[in-house]
Amino acid sequence: MDAEELKLALGTRAKDIIAAGLNFQVNKGKKVLCPLHNEKTPSMSWFDEGLVWRCHACGGSIDIYKYYTDFEHMSFIEAKEKVAYITGMKAFERTNIVAKKDYVAPNIQMQELSKEAIDFMAIRKITKQTLEEWRVKQHNWNGKEVYVFQYFENDKLAYVTYRGIGKGEIKGGCEVNTKAILWGMWHIDNNKPLVITEGQPDAMAVWQSGYKNVVSIPSGVNNFAWVDNCWEWLQQIKEFIIFADNDEPGIKFANEVKAKLKNVKIVLSDKYKDANEVMYREGQQKVYEIIDKAINQMPSGLLDVSNLHYQSLVETRNEGIETGFIEYDSHVEDWKEGQLTVIFGRNGEGKTTFISQIIAHCLEKKVKTFLYSGEMSNDKIQNWIYRQLVGNKQGYLRAIQTKYNLKTEVNPATIKIIKQWHKETFYLFDRQADAVNRNLNSFFELMKLSAQRYSVKLFVIDNLMSKLEENADSLYSDQANFVQRCKDFAINNKCHVVLIAHPNKEKQEINNGKPNLEKTDISGSNNIANKADNIIAVERNWSDDAEYDAIITSLKDREGGDRKVMKFNFSKNTLRFYNNETKETAKYSWETEGGVVKNEGFTEVYFTDDGEQMPF
Repeated sequence: MDAEELKLALGTRAKDIIAAGLNFQVNKGKKVLCPLHNEKTPSMSWFDEGLVWRCHACGGSIDIYKYYTDFEHMSFIEAKEKVAYITGMKAFERTNIVAKKDYVAPNIQMQELSKEAIDFMAIRKITKQTLEEWRVKQHNWNGKEVYVFQYFENDKLAYVTYRGIGKGEIKGGCEVNTKAILWGMWHIDNNKPLVITEGQPDAMAVWQSGYKNVVSIPSGVNNFAWVDNCWEWLQQIKEFIIFADNDEPGIKFANEVKAKLKNVKIVLSDKYKDANEVMYREGQQKVYEIIDKAINQMPSGLLDVSNLHYQSLVETRNEGIETGFIEYDSHVEDWKEGQLTVIFGRNGEGKTTFISQIIAHCLEKKVKTFLYSGEMSNDKIQNWIYRQLVGNKQGYLRAIQTKYNLKTEVNPATIKIIKQWHKETFYLFDRQADAVNRNLNSFFELMKLSAQRYSVKLFVIDNLMSKLEENADSLYSDQANFVQRCKDFAINNKCHVVLIAHPNKEKQEINNGKPNLEKTDISGSNNIANKADNIIAVERNWSDDAEYDAIITSLKDREGGDRKVMKFNFSKNTLRFYNNETKETAKYSWETEGGVVKNEGFTEVYFTDDGEQMPF
């Protein structure tokens, strides 16, 4: 298949691949800023005819091959092989592609700052001496003169970012495959409080005010790659002060950092947007006073309520974790950060299916998820969730004749695409890690690392409490302490924790079509129900003439207070619960993002144990 045929096979998927790779921000007119020239007003849009992003201003265009060759630095042959791989036409085996964490050093030509560049920073009251101390240079980027901010790690240049010279010019830009770290790490004293700002001018304003232990994040407030890239270095810092922009994104950013790092204080100007504006309006001394006040503020453990940020519903109205069960999400208005949910039910009645369906929805919403399963193997977990993601679409399945039965599983090409789709979003606890598996302190440290370094927001712990039952003498106190630790963990790390439990054994199954479990039926300490924010019971309906297969009941919703009974059917073909609101046929975006070549029904050939060929 030639390059053009492969391009046509890829189709409009190229639009999203290129947009994601170049971080396009599409405006209401469906246009983006053209990366081929410097512009302030977006002028590039997608054309199905030709399968390209085309600029109306400069006339330039970017198709999938130009993207891979010019921006991912592949040869044309490698680009063609990459497209073949995505479309399922060929296994892609390029070995010299830069992996996510195999970075290259920036290689650009830089000059000393021009008079225009120095004069423009002077308008912001940033001096030539400060610019020199921060090693700010100049570069011609895409035909436009820009500031170059250099990022050094171990005295070697690791990263650069760009900023236009003049009012209204570009903010942002970097070299591909370079390592995003904090700006200014080379001059930091690890024993002093570290100030982190949102931008380079703010960092220089803090420096110029007399406080030298300051760095800036490399890019926007939504990109936390620097946390992972600087993780070991950050662990050496004893105290952090986030000098945040006084706006909604800035406050959200500061709170995210506080959840990721230890011993963090947040400061804002009550009159101005950021540190640079404070220096411009009220002088260097005012900037220093704000930082000094933070350093000398009340001791840890004591808060002055008048200094606390009031969190408005405006800030949180779009926050929360959806479960994908429409009735339930509407009832509790999504799971919240800092909450603990307990899900319980009898063995074989659907609680594992219920939580795995929630995890599948979280993968769709790009909510990073951690799962501890004390009973299911890694293979079983993957098989169950992947079947839920695929549903009953036979083009993505294959039939396998086992020793006893003909069974269905997701085909290898589809599995490869699904794995790429949820890469770095879904994490399993490794039960073979004995040192962690046998020690609760180590277990919570691993969870903490997952939340802080990898931004995991949903933690699902399936049946870990059953281990605590091995010691009957301290059963209730151990369970109560464990649940409290989970609750504290959720609050301190701004995440949501789900505990899977089982009911008291004497509680009978449903036989009259009505839910039978109450929150007091959770096996173990009564404190479990008291500490939980949400409690969900999952029960199978065993009635012979049942019109539905399961009842899922919200027994506790700390914020709303009401309970809600929801009835669902279960499909053996899709392994999904469904009703009139939560559809069995729900689609997941891996289908549109992945590019799986479907089987035409079951038309592959497999073998039985005795080697006999079986056509399907």
